[in-house]
This record gives sequence, C-alpha cells and structure tokens, in this order.
Amino acid sequence: MSEWLLSMFNLPLVGTVLRIGLIALLALLAERGLRLVALRTEHRLEQSTPDPERLARLKTLVQVGRGAAYALVLVITGAMALHSLDINIAPLLAGAGVVGLALSLGAQTLIKDYIGGILILIENQFTIGDVVKVGNVTGSVERITLRATHLRNYDGTLYVVPNGDIRVVSNLTVEWARAIVDLNVDYQADMSKVIRSLEMAAQKAQADETLQPDLLEPPQALGWIGFNDWAVQVRLVAKTKPGQQWSVAMALRRYAVETLQAGGVRVAIPLQQIRWEG
Repeated sequence: MSEWLLSMFNLPLVGTVLRIGLIALLALLAERGLRLVALRTEHRLEQSTPDPERLARLKTLVQVGRGAAYALVLVITGAMALHSLDINIAPLLAGAGVVGLALSLGAQTLIKDYIGGILILIENQFTIGDVVKVGNVTGSVERITLRATHLRNYDGTLYVVPNGDIRVVSNLTVEWARAIVDLNVDYQADMSKVIRSLEMAAQKAQADETLQPDLLEPPQALGWIGFNDWAVQVRLVAKTKPGQQWSVAMALRRYAVETLQAGGVRVAIPLQQIRWEG
C-alpha cells in the first residue's frame, strides 16, 4: 500500500497539478495585494486631497492602474500554467501578437482617446466646472471620462470631445482671469476727455461693492490701443477671480458708456453711406 501511494505521488500529473495550484495561489495573492495597495492609496488620497472632483479623478487613475496590473498578472499566470502543462507557448505568443497588432491598428483611435484621458487626469489640465476652449468649441466642463470630455456651450449645446483630439486646450477659469472691454470713439473726440472718462469708470467699478469680491486688482484704463477705418479703439481691463471676468466686463462696459456720455464723448458706431445717382 505504501509503495502504491509513493508511486502515485511520483506521477508527473501530480507534480503538474501542484505547480498549477501554486501558480493559482500566487495569482490570488497578487490580486489581494493589488486590492490592498489600491485601498490604502485611496485612503491616503482621501486624507490629503480636499477637492472632491480631484479626489474622484485620482481614484479613477488608481482603479485603472489596478486593473492594468491585474490583467498583466493574469497573462503571466496563464503563460506559466501552459508551460507547466508542457505546452509550447511560443506559437501562442506569436498568434497573440498578430491578434494584438490587428486590434491595436483597428482601435488606435480608441487607444489614443484613453491615453489622452489618462494624461488629462494626471496633469490636472482642467476640472469639472471650468470653462475651456478646445479647438472651435468653448463651454463648461460637465463630465470627464477616460475616453471623452463633455462640454456644455453657452446656448445649452452639449459637445462630446474625444480626449485624443484635445491637443491645445485653453482654460478660461484657472487661478485668475482678465476682463477686457474695448470701445470705439470718434476720431474727432478729445482723447484727454476719453482718458478721464475711462479712469472715472474704472474708479466707479472699483468702488462698486458688488464687484469688489470678484476683483483681484483695481481696474485700469489703457486708453488708446488702436484704430480702424471709422473709430479710435480704447480699452479697460481688470484682473478678476476665475469665471468672473464676464460679469465684471459687463459692469465695466456700463460704467464706461455712462462716463463717456456724461463727458460729452460719443461712442462711435459704423455708418454706411448710400448715394443715388441719376
């Protein structure tokens, strides 16, 4: 009986089963380890990242990294199991390489979108709520996924921009912004009156209690900045908090028009003359 048991344990099949069991156990331990590392990383992020939007994006990166690492573990585990069964994995690897190449060529746009999404999350190029310009599209960021960014335009149109197509992005609401107001006055206007009127408008805007929380610096009157065929161009500027440049520009424009009119300076408008002959 003892000889029969000894012969059974010496069978190659038993050794193969034991090796495969050991490989499966190592894969299970690797999966548990990856899960533990991901949980600890998320816990540290929760303690060090007060911004909920940034926290959600970092957690997404952690989950993506965990999934990629676990997929690699499964591939290695499968290769080791096949090798334990004395199966030549070289043809399988060659076939998998051909299939992977075909899939990568067919899905290269999708892969580019995912890589772009990961870079956006890592570099923190913009967050939900920011107003950004991507190509010819300008809107508020409503959603960010690994594949695409969702932008809502001012007229309510929702644009879904693939992350792989985002090459140059302009963030209009990061750290600070600048309100710029350009006006046109007649060539015959007294520029000294124009400058005084603009400076008075800047002072009124600075004294406006509703604008003070949004202003980072006192508004400035830059005066004459250029001209066109029918008017002289003047400018007012103000450094504001991000996202507040439009409301500040509206108030600056209103104060500028009021002070120019009070100073006897007429805001120029383009005129078209039509002559009838015969």
